[in-house]
Amino acid sequence: MLGVNVGKNRATPLERAAEDYRRGLAALGPLADYATINVSSPNTPGLRALQQRAELDALCAALLEARPRGRHGRPLPLLLKIAPDLEDRDLDDVLDVALGRGLDGLVVANTTVSRPGLRSPLASEAGGLSGPPLRARVDALIAACHARGGGRLPLVGVGGIASAEDAWRRLLLGASLVQLYTGFVYQGPALPGRILAGLEARRRRFGVERLEQVIGASIRAGA
Repeated sequence: MLGVNVGKNRATPLERAAEDYRRGLAALGPLADYATINVSSPNTPGLRALQQRAELDALCAALLEARPRGRHGRPLPLLLKIAPDLEDRDLDDVLDVALGRGLDGLVVANTTVSRPGLRSPLASEAGGLSGPPLRARVDALIAACHARGGGRLPLVGVGGIASAEDAWRRLLLGASLVQLYTGFVYQGPALPGRILAGLEARRRRFGVERLEQVIGASIRAGA
């Protein structure tokens, strides 16, 4: 499965952001299985303002209208990548727009501008933080998105996944897929294989026929 991540250029004003996204989708969409609409990178000044209800609704409407076909000839699935720093009321707005416009899923979540528990002298550097410090916040966001969305939106869990235990927990909380990035830095390219083996071991241990049955199990059980 091949995805592309589309954002706006730093120099493009917000009122013209949709033009950048449309051009990115037109150029890259035919090569992909899905596209991520990134409105949450902390490294593009002002980009996160596109997560506000009115701005996000207008952007999604424009991109759905201009949706290209993917590399297999079908309409390209569009997923929205959100920030882990969203307040509850802002998350409700995002979910309302995503569900109302019929987006194909959410990527939860981008890097954070907060510095939870960091004691390093480098903690005050600008930019997005990834890896284990994101883990607890992304867990909470995935659970909230799955519960509030009623399981109607596929969720891609990102942030702090470095083991099969992390991936299994994200599935339990409602993620349909997981992505890795920081884990590769510390564990190398063999990490996905170890995670898959660990997930298979857990599937057998708990007597689960298919991993899809695990998705959202913790939320359904009220855990």
